[in-house]
Amino acid sequence: MVNWRHEAAEAVGTETAHTGGTEQATEDEWHDLGPVRDSGDGLVVDLRATRLGRLLDVRLAGAAGPREGAAVPVGVRLRRGVLRLDDPGPLPAECDRAWARIAATDYRASVLQGLGFAPLADRLATGRPDRTHGDPKRACFLPGVRLIRGGPGSGKTTLLNEAADELARDGFRVLLLTRTEQVLTCVPDQARLTVQQQLADLSAAESRLPELRELLRGFDRAAYDAVRRRIDDQLRADEFEEQLTAAQRDYDVAAADLAQARQELRRARADWTDAAEGRRKLTELRALTARLADVDAELARLHLRVERRPYRGKNRDRKALYRAERERDSLRQRITACSEEAITAERASALDTALSDAHHWLDEAARDESEAYTRVQKLHAKIAQLRSTKPSEQDIRFHAECVRRGLPDLQTEYDDLARASAEQAARRGQLEERLWWLGEGACVGTDGPVHRCDTLPHGDAGTRFDVVLVDDAGSRPLSEVLAAVGLARHTAVVAGDPDSPQPWLGPELRDEAAVRRWCGGTVFSHCGIRTAEDARMHGGCYVLTTSRRVLLDRDTDLAGAADADGTERRKGRVVVLDTAGESVRHAGIISSLPRGSAVIAPHRTAAARWLEAAGQRYDLAIGTARTMHGEEFEVVLVDLVSDDWHARTRAFASATSRARGTLYLLADAAALASAAPGTPLGRVHAAGAELRAVGDTGVPAPRATTDPAVVTP
Repeated sequence: MVNWRHEAAEAVGTETAHTGGTEQATEDEWHDLGPVRDSGDGLVVDLRATRLGRLLDVRLAGAAGPREGAAVPVGVRLRRGVLRLDDPGPLPAECDRAWARIAATDYRASVLQGLGFAPLADRLATGRPDRTHGDPKRACFLPGVRLIRGGPGSGKTTLLNEAADELARDGFRVLLLTRTEQVLTCVPDQARLTVQQQLADLSAAESRLPELRELLRGFDRAAYDAVRRRIDDQLRADEFEEQLTAAQRDYDVAAADLAQARQELRRARADWTDAAEGRRKLTELRALTARLADVDAELARLHLRVERRPYRGKNRDRKALYRAERERDSLRQRITACSEEAITAERASALDTALSDAHHWLDEAARDESEAYTRVQKLHAKIAQLRSTKPSEQDIRFHAECVRRGLPDLQTEYDDLARASAEQAARRGQLEERLWWLGEGACVGTDGPVHRCDTLPHGDAGTRFDVVLVDDAGSRPLSEVLAAVGLARHTAVVAGDPDSPQPWLGPELRDEAAVRRWCGGTVFSHCGIRTAEDARMHGGCYVLTTSRRVLLDRDTDLAGAADADGTERRKGRVVVLDTAGESVRHAGIISSLPRGSAVIAPHRTAAARWLEAAGQRYDLAIGTARTMHGEEFEVVLVDLVSDDWHARTRAFASATSRARGTLYLLADAAALASAAPGTPLGRVHAAGAELRAVGDTGVPAPRATTDPAVVTP
């Protein structure tokens, strides 16, 4: 019973070896997702027409990779091939590409080899699932393993999602393998945002240097400075002219003051000279008065001696007395004569003061006049020097143009940035390393109570789930479905469409029986279910018969048809857009598609042409039938011009079953008419769909819909 596990694991190993990989692929490798673009409502990365594995970490970095510069962690949401980025915060200029670590490990072999007691997987491996009971949704709540077969739009994914949520609410651990949008949330960190801001500032400065060099191309700073000095000299000369006028006025005032001071000095000197005899008499008068005082004192002494009794020498003293009296009289006469000719002491003092003041005034006036004269002469010399370097008309035009373009300020900015560049380079390395470690573990998956993923979440067979639900099993290899079912403790439900595109195998592996069985086959083919009749006859398979999508083989009015729950379905239509053999105007068709539409091309080369024409219309899903499998859209355009889909019949069936409302088939009507019955083009012709010509306006606008998610531009 357990031999199938070893055989399946060996088949997976053989397939992995032929595809150039290993079972345990490294998850430390960073993959370049592409450039980051601004869609108008946020940053996006266009990943349409590609299928990614599970995202583990996303960083915004430069073309060299996240380990060769700044790497900013960012939260993302991947939906329909468009990776929408959350606000990353301050972003360095060089971080213009998205890099991701992707879970590329194929866990099928390790899970299969590690399975212990797994009765559900063993029963499914023998092709004998448990029998069905009642409603298909009930299978998700019953022990055992069962299958659900349903065509496109039959509600398989909705049924599994609703059941998973209900089981999770009841406390069960649920694994749901389904195509779902991937969401990574970046945990906010103020320290990381601060480092990002510092790096953004450094990047802005570094990116500014080449821009400044380009702006300053041909600018000669030395020549500009020389011209600016000459122009400034003229402006300064004009200012000095104004100062010279004021200085000349000051000099005139000072010269007038000096002349007045000299005149006053001459007058004071004349008065002082005229009073010279009076001053001499005044001096003589003072001397005579002093002598008179001495003589009076001598007379008084002599009188006292003479009036005493007789003594020897009395005659001599009497003679001296007589002489003193005669001298006294003479002095009095002379004093009277001098008094008439001498000036008063007040007058003499006034003349001296006037002469001294006149000298002082003259000194101050001379100093002021000298200073004013020196200032005038200096201004004359400075003006003459400045006027000697008068700028030419060409100099003036050159200076005006440089100022108009702001080149001097740009040069100053460039010089400042260049001086700081060496220090910034060392600082940048430290900040980049700190940002890297702050970003480790910043991006986390937002997994709810239900573990939703597109592939096996891990390789540990010992980690089990109460319930395992597998969607899109018609396109999954049998080995993956068995490995997932082996993780279930008591319930497993596998849903899918046997008509979906089969798992792809390389030509070199198609002759390997074991690989073809376990890696190229599906659980439905393994259980013998290839048609709807096989599913109805199988005891372990539920069958969903209703469809909410447009069907190519019956372009009928579906209004009035009801699901099992009584829900009315909308009317759908199929429209063939005839190119009349002309080349396709991809841009015109893209511009007329409503929002939320899809374009399905037969191969990647054709999808690339549609992507190029789409440009920044990120609301459109563009890809191949394999990348679009499991999705649904209100409006779908299938390209039947780039290829006739003859070798892609399953892909064609999947592509034409993606539309809920309108299915446009871009084809050449003549090629449809001549197509062999049973081929994809023959089926389109046999469907009798509405035929329209593709004109310059592209695809006709679809009829109005009540679905708020669909908006026609």
